[in-house]
Amino acid sequence: MSQDSDLPSHRVAEALRARAADLAPGDRLPSVRAIVAEYGVASATASRALALLREEGLVESVPRVGTVVATPSPSRRRVRPRGSGPAREDAVALAVELADADGLAAVSMRRLAAELGVPTMTVHGLVHGKDGLVMAMLDDVFAAEPWPVVAPDADWRTRLELSARRQWAVYSRHPWVARAISLHRPQPVPALLAIAEWDLSTLEHVVAGPERRFDLYMVLAGYVRGMALTLAAERDAEADTGVDADWFVDHDPATARGIARLAGPAVRRAGPYAFDLDRVFLVGLRALLDGIL
Repeated sequence: MSQDSDLPSHRVAEALRARAADLAPGDRLPSVRAIVAEYGVASATASRALALLREEGLVESVPRVGTVVATPSPSRRRVRPRGSGPAREDAVALAVELADADGLAAVSMRRLAAELGVPTMTVHGLVHGKDGLVMAMLDDVFAAEPWPVVAPDADWRTRLELSARRQWAVYSRHPWVARAISLHRPQPVPALLAIAEWDLSTLEHVVAGPERRFDLYMVLAGYVRGMALTLAAERDAEADTGVDADWFVDHDPATARGIARLAGPAVRRAGPYAFDLDRVFLVGLRALLDGIL
Protein backbone atom coordinates (compact mmCIF):
# COMPACT_ATOMS: atom_id res chain seq x y z
CA MET A 1 0.00 0.00 0.00
CA SER A 2 1.41 3.42 -0.94
CA GLN A 3 1.97 6.14 1.61
CA ASP A 4 -0.45 8.35 -0.34
CA SER A 5 -3.31 5.93 0.34
CA ASP A 6 -2.92 6.63 4.08
CA LEU A 7 -3.54 10.35 3.62
CA PRO A 8 -6.96 11.55 4.84
CA SER A 9 -7.78 13.08 1.44
CA HIS A 10 -7.08 9.77 -0.30
CA ARG A 11 -9.19 7.81 2.20
CA VAL A 12 -12.10 10.21 1.69
CA ALA A 13 -11.60 10.08 -2.08
CA GLU A 14 -11.76 6.28 -1.96
CA ALA A 15 -15.06 6.41 -0.05
CA LEU A 16 -16.50 8.93 -2.52
CA ARG A 17 -15.22 6.85 -5.44
CA ALA A 18 -17.19 3.86 -4.14
CA ARG A 19 -20.26 6.03 -3.69
CA ALA A 20 -19.96 7.43 -7.21
CA ALA A 21 -19.90 3.88 -8.62
CA ASP A 22 -23.53 3.49 -7.50
CA LEU A 23 -24.65 6.79 -9.05
CA ALA A 24 -25.58 7.78 -12.57
CA PRO A 25 -23.82 10.51 -14.59
CA GLY A 26 -25.10 13.87 -13.41
CA ASP A 27 -25.98 12.66 -9.90
CA ARG A 28 -24.62 14.97 -7.23
CA LEU A 29 -21.94 14.05 -4.71
CA PRO A 30 -21.72 15.65 -1.25
CA SER A 31 -20.48 19.23 -1.05
CA VAL A 32 -17.28 20.14 0.77
CA ARG A 33 -19.36 21.21 3.74
CA ALA A 34 -21.24 17.88 3.79
CA ILE A 35 -18.00 15.90 3.49
CA VAL A 36 -16.51 17.80 6.43
CA ALA A 37 -19.55 16.95 8.55
CA GLU A 38 -19.79 13.31 7.45
CA TYR A 39 -16.13 12.31 7.61
CA GLY A 40 -14.88 14.67 10.32
CA VAL A 41 -12.09 16.13 8.18
CA ALA A 42 -10.91 19.66 7.43
CA SER A 43 -12.39 21.54 4.49
CA ALA A 44 -9.00 21.49 2.76
CA THR A 45 -8.98 17.69 2.99
CA ALA A 46 -12.51 17.51 1.59
CA SER A 47 -11.59 19.83 -1.28
CA ARG A 48 -8.50 17.79 -2.08
CA ALA A 49 -10.52 14.55 -2.11
CA LEU A 50 -12.92 16.01 -4.68
CA ALA A 51 -9.97 17.37 -6.68
CA LEU A 52 -8.48 13.87 -6.84
CA LEU A 53 -11.71 12.54 -8.32
CA ARG A 54 -11.84 15.41 -10.82
CA GLU A 55 -8.27 14.66 -11.88
CA GLU A 56 -9.34 11.07 -12.55
CA GLY A 57 -12.26 12.30 -14.65
CA LEU A 58 -14.80 10.61 -12.36
CA VAL A 59 -16.57 13.81 -11.33
CA GLU A 60 -16.98 17.34 -12.62
CA SER A 61 -18.06 20.70 -11.23
CA VAL A 62 -21.32 22.12 -12.56
CA PRO A 63 -22.23 25.77 -11.80
CA ARG A 64 -25.35 26.08 -9.60
CA VAL A 65 -25.34 22.32 -9.03
CA GLY A 66 -22.07 21.28 -7.41
CA THR A 67 -19.85 18.24 -7.91
CA VAL A 68 -21.56 15.54 -9.98
CA VAL A 69 -20.62 12.19 -11.48
CA ALA A 70 -19.01 12.91 -14.83
CA THR A 71 -20.48 11.77 -18.11
CA PRO A 72 -18.04 9.36 -19.80
CA SER A 73 -16.33 11.12 -22.67
CA PRO A 74 -13.38 10.54 -24.97
CA SER A 75 -10.00 11.44 -23.53
CA ARG A 76 -8.93 15.04 -23.87
CA ARG A 77 -5.56 13.81 -25.11
CA ARG A 78 -4.80 15.41 -28.48
CA VAL A 79 -4.43 13.11 -31.49
CA ARG A 80 -1.23 13.96 -33.34
CA PRO A 81 0.48 12.54 -36.39
CA ARG A 82 2.84 9.68 -35.57
CA GLY A 83 6.24 10.96 -34.53
CA SER A 84 5.10 14.54 -33.87
CA GLY A 85 5.01 16.19 -30.48
CA PRO A 86 2.50 18.62 -29.01
CA ALA A 87 2.74 22.28 -29.99
CA ARG A 88 2.79 25.11 -27.47
CA GLU A 89 -0.79 26.02 -28.35
CA ASP A 90 -1.88 22.46 -27.51
CA ALA A 91 -0.54 22.79 -23.99
CA VAL A 92 -2.01 26.27 -23.51
CA ALA A 93 -5.45 25.29 -24.84
CA LEU A 94 -5.53 22.23 -22.60
CA ALA A 95 -4.45 24.29 -19.58
CA VAL A 96 -7.28 26.76 -20.20
CA GLU A 97 -9.73 23.86 -20.51
CA LEU A 98 -8.58 22.36 -17.22
CA ALA A 99 -8.65 25.72 -15.42
CA ASP A 100 -12.16 26.44 -16.70
CA ALA A 101 -13.34 23.08 -15.36
CA ASP A 102 -11.47 22.81 -12.06
CA GLY A 103 -9.72 26.12 -11.35
CA LEU A 104 -6.15 27.28 -11.85
CA ALA A 105 -4.88 25.11 -9.00
CA ALA A 106 -5.81 22.03 -11.05
CA VAL A 107 -3.31 22.98 -13.76
CA SER A 108 0.13 21.47 -13.27
CA MET A 109 2.99 20.51 -15.56
CA ARG A 110 2.59 16.91 -14.47
CA ARG A 111 -1.11 16.80 -15.31
CA LEU A 112 -0.62 18.51 -18.68
CA ALA A 113 2.13 16.03 -19.51
CA ALA A 114 -0.11 13.10 -18.64
CA GLU A 115 -2.99 14.45 -20.71
CA LEU A 116 -0.72 15.19 -23.68
CA GLY A 117 1.16 11.91 -23.38
CA VAL A 118 4.63 13.44 -23.11
CA PRO A 119 7.32 13.77 -20.41
CA THR A 120 6.85 16.60 -17.93
CA MET A 121 10.06 18.32 -19.07
CA THR A 122 8.62 18.53 -22.59
CA VAL A 123 5.75 20.65 -21.26
CA HIS A 124 8.19 22.82 -19.30
CA GLY A 125 10.09 23.45 -22.52
CA LEU A 126 6.94 24.35 -24.43
CA VAL A 127 5.62 26.95 -21.98
CA HIS A 128 8.75 27.96 -20.01
CA GLY A 129 7.49 26.89 -16.61
CA LYS A 130 4.29 27.61 -14.67
CA ASP A 131 4.66 31.40 -14.80
CA GLY A 132 5.12 31.30 -18.56
CA LEU A 133 2.13 28.99 -18.87
CA VAL A 134 -0.15 31.29 -16.88
CA MET A 135 0.84 34.32 -18.98
CA ALA A 136 0.21 32.33 -22.15
CA MET A 137 -3.21 31.31 -20.80
CA LEU A 138 -4.07 34.94 -20.05
CA ASP A 139 -2.99 35.99 -23.52
CA ASP A 140 -5.06 33.20 -25.05
CA VAL A 141 -8.36 34.01 -23.30
CA PHE A 142 -8.14 37.80 -23.67
CA ALA A 143 -7.03 37.64 -27.30
CA ALA A 144 -9.97 35.34 -28.07
CA GLU A 145 -12.50 37.96 -26.92
CA PRO A 146 -13.49 40.19 -29.88
CA TRP A 147 -12.81 43.88 -29.57
CA PRO A 148 -15.90 46.09 -29.76
CA VAL A 149 -16.60 47.83 -33.04
CA VAL A 150 -16.88 51.57 -32.35
CA ALA A 151 -17.38 54.55 -34.60
CA PRO A 152 -14.28 56.71 -35.19
CA ASP A 153 -15.98 59.59 -33.39
CA ALA A 154 -17.10 57.52 -30.36
CA ASP A 155 -16.70 59.47 -27.12
CA TRP A 156 -14.23 58.48 -24.43
CA ARG A 157 -16.90 57.23 -22.06
CA THR A 158 -18.32 54.79 -24.61
CA ARG A 159 -14.85 53.46 -25.39
CA LEU A 160 -13.93 52.91 -21.73
CA GLU A 161 -17.24 51.24 -20.91
CA LEU A 162 -16.90 48.88 -23.86
CA SER A 163 -13.35 48.01 -22.82
CA ALA A 164 -14.45 47.24 -19.26
CA ARG A 165 -17.39 45.15 -20.45
CA ARG A 166 -15.07 43.20 -22.75
CA GLN A 167 -12.83 42.38 -19.78
CA TRP A 168 -15.87 41.42 -17.72
CA ALA A 169 -16.91 38.99 -20.46
CA VAL A 170 -13.52 37.26 -20.23
CA TYR A 171 -13.74 37.01 -16.45
CA SER A 172 -17.28 35.64 -16.70
CA ARG A 173 -16.21 32.88 -19.10
CA HIS A 174 -12.99 32.09 -17.23
CA PRO A 175 -13.40 32.87 -13.48
CA TRP A 176 -9.85 31.72 -12.68
CA VAL A 177 -8.44 34.67 -14.64
CA ALA A 178 -9.20 37.18 -11.86
CA ARG A 179 -6.87 35.28 -9.52
CA ALA A 180 -4.12 35.06 -12.13
CA ILE A 181 -4.03 38.78 -13.02
CA SER A 182 -1.61 41.03 -11.13
CA LEU A 183 -2.00 44.80 -11.14
CA HIS A 184 0.95 45.61 -8.89
CA ARG A 185 3.43 43.33 -10.71
CA PRO A 186 2.92 43.95 -14.44
CA GLN A 187 2.72 40.87 -16.64
CA PRO A 188 4.16 41.32 -20.16
CA VAL A 189 1.16 39.78 -21.90
CA PRO A 190 0.36 41.18 -25.37
CA ALA A 191 -3.41 40.96 -24.93
CA LEU A 192 -3.25 42.77 -21.57
CA LEU A 193 -0.99 45.48 -22.99
CA ALA A 194 -3.53 45.95 -25.78
CA ILE A 195 -6.16 46.76 -23.15
CA ALA A 196 -3.82 49.26 -21.52
CA GLU A 197 -3.17 50.88 -24.91
CA TRP A 198 -6.91 51.16 -25.65
CA ASP A 199 -7.74 52.71 -22.26
CA LEU A 200 -4.74 55.03 -22.02
CA SER A 201 -5.10 56.33 -25.58
CA THR A 202 -8.78 56.99 -24.83
CA LEU A 203 -7.95 58.87 -21.63
CA GLU A 204 -5.47 61.07 -23.50
CA HIS A 205 -8.43 62.94 -24.96
CA VAL A 206 -9.81 63.98 -21.57
CA VAL A 207 -7.02 63.80 -18.97
CA ALA A 208 -3.91 65.95 -19.41
CA GLY A 209 -1.45 64.48 -16.90
CA PRO A 210 0.16 61.12 -17.74
CA GLU A 211 0.31 60.06 -14.09
CA ARG A 212 -3.39 60.73 -13.56
CA ARG A 213 -4.20 58.91 -16.80
CA PHE A 214 -2.35 55.84 -15.58
CA ASP A 215 -3.96 56.13 -12.14
CA LEU A 216 -7.40 56.13 -13.76
CA TYR A 217 -6.48 53.19 -15.97
CA MET A 218 -5.40 51.27 -12.85
CA VAL A 219 -8.62 52.22 -11.05
CA LEU A 220 -10.74 50.91 -13.93
CA ALA A 221 -8.74 47.70 -14.32
CA GLY A 222 -8.79 47.17 -10.57
CA TYR A 223 -12.53 47.70 -10.36
CA VAL A 224 -13.27 45.12 -13.06
CA ARG A 225 -10.86 42.61 -11.53
CA GLY A 226 -12.23 43.20 -8.02
CA MET A 227 -15.77 42.51 -9.17
CA ALA A 228 -14.47 39.45 -11.04
CA LEU A 229 -12.96 38.10 -7.81
CA THR A 230 -16.43 38.35 -6.27
CA LEU A 231 -17.80 36.51 -9.31
CA ALA A 232 -15.18 33.76 -8.95
CA ALA A 233 -15.95 33.37 -5.24
CA GLU A 234 -19.67 33.07 -5.96
CA ARG A 235 -19.03 30.45 -8.66
CA ASP A 236 -16.95 28.49 -6.13
CA ALA A 237 -19.72 28.77 -3.53
CA GLU A 238 -22.34 27.60 -6.02
CA ALA A 239 -20.21 24.59 -6.95
CA ASP A 240 -19.69 23.80 -3.26
CA THR A 241 -23.28 24.22 -2.07
CA GLY A 242 -25.31 23.73 -5.24
CA VAL A 243 -27.32 26.90 -4.63
CA ASP A 244 -26.94 30.53 -5.72
CA ALA A 245 -26.62 33.60 -3.51
CA ASP A 246 -30.32 34.49 -3.53
CA TRP A 247 -31.40 30.98 -2.51
CA PHE A 248 -28.77 30.92 0.23
CA VAL A 249 -29.90 34.25 1.74
CA ASP A 250 -33.59 33.32 1.49
CA HIS A 251 -33.33 29.76 2.81
CA ASP A 252 -30.30 29.47 5.11
CA PRO A 253 -31.78 29.63 8.62
CA ALA A 254 -28.66 30.95 10.34
CA THR A 255 -28.27 33.75 7.81
CA ALA A 256 -31.94 34.69 8.06
CA ARG A 257 -31.78 34.78 11.87
CA GLY A 258 -28.58 36.82 11.85
CA ILE A 259 -29.93 39.41 9.44
CA ALA A 260 -33.21 39.66 11.35
CA ARG A 261 -31.33 40.23 14.61
CA LEU A 262 -28.55 42.53 13.40
CA ALA A 263 -29.92 44.52 10.46
CA GLY A 264 -30.43 48.23 11.07
CA PRO A 265 -33.44 50.29 9.94
CA ALA A 266 -31.90 51.33 6.60
CA VAL A 267 -31.23 47.72 5.69
CA ARG A 268 -34.78 46.77 6.64
CA ARG A 269 -36.23 49.63 4.58
CA ALA A 270 -34.25 48.45 1.55
CA GLY A 271 -36.47 45.40 1.48
CA PRO A 272 -35.78 42.19 -0.46
CA TYR A 273 -32.70 42.41 -2.64
CA ALA A 274 -32.24 40.37 -5.82
CA PHE A 275 -28.52 39.71 -6.17
CA ASP A 276 -27.40 40.22 -9.78
CA LEU A 277 -23.66 40.71 -10.09
CA ASP A 278 -23.86 41.74 -13.76
CA ARG A 279 -26.23 44.55 -12.79
CA VAL A 280 -24.07 45.60 -9.86
CA PHE A 281 -21.02 45.61 -12.12
CA LEU A 282 -22.64 48.03 -14.59
CA VAL A 283 -23.96 50.29 -11.83
CA GLY A 284 -20.49 50.56 -10.33
CA LEU A 285 -18.76 51.01 -13.69
CA ARG A 286 -21.03 53.87 -14.74
CA ALA A 287 -20.65 55.58 -11.35
CA LEU A 288 -16.88 55.25 -11.71
CA LEU A 289 -16.92 56.78 -15.19
CA ASP A 290 -19.06 59.65 -13.85
CA GLY A 291 -16.19 60.64 -11.59
CA ILE A 292 -13.48 60.88 -14.25
CA LEU A 293 -14.38 64.43 -15.27
